[in-house]
Amino acid sequence: MDTLNDKPFISVILPVKNAERFLPQCLESLNNLNYPKEKYEVIVSDSDSTDRTQEIAISLGAKLVIADGPSVCAARNSGFKVARGEIIAFSDADCVMDKDWLLNAVKYFTEPTLACVGGPSLIPEDETPFGKAAGFIFSYPLFTGGSSYGRNFSRITEVKHNPGCNAIYRRSVLEKVMPVDERFFEGEDVVMNKKIRDLGYRFLFTPDTKVWHYRSSTPKRFFRQNFRYAKGRVLMWRESGKLINPLHIISGFALPLMLAALVFSLLVSIKILIILLFLGMGFLGIFFLLGWFKTKSFKVALNVPGAIIFLLIPWSLGFMKEFFFPTPIKVRQK
Repeated sequence: MDTLNDKPFISVILPVKNAERFLPQCLESLNNLNYPKEKYEVIVSDSDSTDRTQEIAISLGAKLVIADGPSVCAARNSGFKVARGEIIAFSDADCVMDKDWLLNAVKYFTEPTLACVGGPSLIPEDETPFGKAAGFIFSYPLFTGGSSYGRNFSRITEVKHNPGCNAIYRRSVLEKVMPVDERFFEGEDVVMNKKIRDLGYRFLFTPDTKVWHYRSSTPKRFFRQNFRYAKGRVLMWRESGKLINPLHIISGFALPLMLAALVFSLLVSIKILIILLFLGMGFLGIFFLLGWFKTKSFKVALNVPGAIIFLLIPWSLGFMKEFFFPTPIKVRQK
């Protein structure tokens, strides 16, 4: 029978930038894992923080690495370079880990074709009402383009992708695909995971491999986040058509489609405009009621329509910006 001391050595890598708000509780949760202290290390890979992130990392016992570039992708690559573990666990500074996070994850690595284990990214109790509303809408594939992010399956499920906030890999598999191309300022984990699947490896979602993940707590942060995500999705589309689906594209051109529908209704019949507005309000109203029912919070439910709007508008703006005006690729000098 395996004991705790028989477990593999694990490197936990946190790519961070200006993370002083969340990093202390993240590192405290990692320091208190139900896993032998000598069997894991915590690496904070920092991308040009200007706050107390580096100081906090050192004071709480993490290994600090200065990333080779400003992106999350560069931070992951830099952290991986110094990692010693045969298992590599990626997460984010705005996560709090369950005490058995690593202990539960490693038990699934019994088949050589299994590359990655992930699990639920739950909403913390002290998250803001807007953050909880964002987490609620992300539990629906309609708002995530079919991604498993934000969804909580009740049983072990094979998936195509485990988000970078909760993804534990075999090192031997990562060595075949890393470093990841640093052109991908967003979505580098999606690109990496596709390359891994193309090699014939599998991904599992496991309900007991849990983290609590703070969402964007304000409309402004949520707007910026989804603008970046949409730009990153267009980059991924250029990499491979398999990394995008019709939901991404339709929502990407949502604003011009809605404008065209508005102009058409004004030219043809005001009744059409009224019907379209009624359908839009009805859609938001349905998710308001669902949010109230599922979260048991009227305050959270009131934020659900706003969260949907602050997802759709920046996604469309970011998508079209990157589609029509691609971001120049900056090649970092060695």
